[in-house]
Amino acid sequence: MGTTVVALSTILATGMMLWWRRLDGVRPAASASESDPLAHVPTELRTAVMIMTDSRQLAYMWVAIGLGGPDRGWPNVLTMTRVPSGAVAEVQMLGGQKVTDWTNEDTRDQLAQYLGVPKVLVTQTGPGFLALDLRCWDTLADPVVVHPDAFTATGVDLSAVPVGVREDGQLWLVRLLGTHILLAGATGSGKGSVLWSLVAGIGPAITAGYVDVWVADPKGGMEFSRGEELWTRFEWTAAGILGMLADAVAQMQERTAQLKAARIRKFTPSPDMPLVWIVIDEGAALSSFASREEQEQFRQHTGMLQTQGRAVGYSVTAAVQDPSKETMPNRQLFPIRIGLRLEESNQIRMIHGEEAKDRGARCDQIPFDTPGVGYVAEDGKEGFARVRAFMVTDDDIDTLVAVYGPPAPDYTPQADYTDFDPDYIPGEDDDLGQADRIPRRHLLRHLRRHPHRR
Repeated sequence: MGTTVVALSTILATGMMLWWRRLDGVRPAASASESDPLAHVPTELRTAVMIMTDSRQLAYMWVAIGLGGPDRGWPNVLTMTRVPSGAVAEVQMLGGQKVTDWTNEDTRDQLAQYLGVPKVLVTQTGPGFLALDLRCWDTLADPVVVHPDAFTATGVDLSAVPVGVREDGQLWLVRLLGTHILLAGATGSGKGSVLWSLVAGIGPAITAGYVDVWVADPKGGMEFSRGEELWTRFEWTAAGILGMLADAVAQMQERTAQLKAARIRKFTPSPDMPLVWIVIDEGAALSSFASREEQEQFRQHTGMLQTQGRAVGYSVTAAVQDPSKETMPNRQLFPIRIGLRLEESNQIRMIHGEEAKDRGARCDQIPFDTPGVGYVAEDGKEGFARVRAFMVTDDDIDTLVAVYGPPAPDYTPQADYTDFDPDYIPGEDDDLGQADRIPRRHLLRHLRRHPHRR
């Protein structure tokens, strides 16, 4: 059997590379500077690093967990990389192994216990290859204040709206133009944080007229009334919401005809033809708890918008507590799906598909005290991104309204109306000669002197 080389890169703070031989038990002699190669490895990771970079200890682990052995061979650890949450090891599976041999909960727990880390996540990176994510720290444990650019930005990329942070420390960017978003989470999971973060991210586009926001808030308007000045349409009753959705469908179809007549194949938002972003909070109020007729209207309107709206600038974002088909009948039509904290593991499957939990989306394990944390899936992209939305306070919302809302009406008189006579009626009082130019106090004196003209 040939010698396999393992690269341990960036796992040490000094940045040095360790190349250790596996399987044959041969290790190159260490220089004086490398006498303690783990000196700069965090304590929480030392056990894992010692095992993952030692062929003999690796062999013991594979046998103990049932992932390898002398008779069948050994999985091949290719690299191990330090990341903010711990470390990630790239592994080549044995021939004949299935991804589920690694991703099932029992195997992941065995790996975590053996490596001495709180949690191990496993995701497929390619045919025959996996990433073992050794989690020692939760990089999303602390709230993240709303992005400061939200109050000062002058431009917006509607294909990359900043909504929060990813667990790797990068900005969480969400496409709003040309897509639909389904947001699912239990009470207190942070759905409002996600929605208000989206609003904060597109503030300049609202002011400039490139985005019209239509809001359906079945909870009596309590969630979104604070930002009412930012909305083009705002409805909170069943009748009002259904009427708004019907108007959206009609306008969408009219816009489609206009673009077709102009032979425009790709929609670009403009003040004359803005992106219409339709936000539906707690859709179950109309999809499950309304009358049968209202439920059918809701299903039809949202279905039309989702199937025909993306290409012509109509985007739907729906927030629900329960992502079942009864609650959101057209859920398969949402290219972007965000799962926050969910109460039951089967709800993960409802929003993220079969075996989503084994593939890394553990929405049912999100702590209660971390609202805004969730797992994001997007059509055309592999795996899930773990994220946390910005924390948007009431004061932040007030600032957004003040910065991006319409200017307050100016009631200051624009001329001197000191002599304005509210009792003067044009035409009827014209026989008074110069009455139209006589101040009221003079007019009263004039009438007293000429009572016959009353």
